[in-house]
Amino acid sequence: MKSNSIWALVTGLAVGFLIGREYTGTKGSADSPSKPGAMAPTSANGPTEIPKEWITEKDLNVTDQFAGLTPQQKYVVLKVMNEKPCDCGCPHGNVAKCKKEDPGCPRAPVILTTAIAHAKLGENFDTVMAAVKKPDSPAAQQPEAAKGPQKVELAAWTPTKGPKYAKVTILEWSDFQ
Repeated sequence: MKSNSIWALVTGLAVGFLIGREYTGTKGSADSPSKPGAMAPTSANGPTEIPKEWITEKDLNVTDQFAGLTPQQKYVVLKVMNEKPCDCGCPHGNVAKCKKEDPGCPRAPVILTTAIAHAKLGENFDTVMAAVKKPDSPAAQQPEAAKGPQKVELAAWTPTKGPKYAKVTILEWSDFQ
């Protein structure tokens, strides 16, 4: 009885491994071939075949900006455009869709020209992706240290304890949910 349980577990693991191997993101991935045994067309400098589901420079009407790029550089730029989420606040998803569907987007053209400039320098995907990252806003940076005492206005209905004009005031916010 004990050996039957072990064989059932081993068989289950083997079947799970084989099924998992067949259905793990190898189909439609940009970095892997569409067939498990096939190799994606690449050159010495990287992949060159653009996946069919990507939005290309023809769809974006920017073929003139892509002039002079090698196939590897075009691949890097299109990969950035199709994989980077647009950070303009639109509902389009990635930068390529935003550029295609919203010609008034302020961020998509900037990302495109930055990606093209960095790809022309021969940079890889990760470097180009880091270069098109939106710079941190000044509000997100560390605030300046307070200079001198700070006055905090409290609502009239705020429960307080102690003298009204104390030298030190401690404010406590809490949420009892």
